[in-house]
Amino acid sequence: MEQRDVIIVGGGPAGLAAAVQLRKKGVQDILILEREKKPGGILRQCIHDGFGLTRFKESLSGPEYASRFIEEVEKNQIEYLTETTVLQITEDKVVTAASKTGLHQWKARAVILSMGCRERT
Repeated sequence: MEQRDVIIVGGGPAGLAAAVQLRKKGVQDILILEREKKPGGILRQCIHDGFGLTRFKESLSGPEYASRFIEEVEKNQIEYLTETTVLQITEDKVVTAASKTGLHQWKARAVILSMGCRERT
């Protein structure tokens, strides 16, 4: 079983932002698990602008905002797995997930849950 300092469940804006901030604080061993084909979460569907004013000092659409976070994650060499569904998290922080390559388990020092939301009319 692989050991990890932090596992983040969810590769949307909250999970990506958490990973970047952890890296800035010196945490090196971070893994993001995302069930979709690409990270970015709900932002990929939000075509209106208004995102990014606080963090990036410009108005961005949801997909543009997600791309900026993904770029930060990749620039900081933070590992992420897509098409990976978390099945179980135990009290002692063992995370079990399924992907196309089979079942995987990690023992984490910390688990961050950032599974996100859906926009409604």
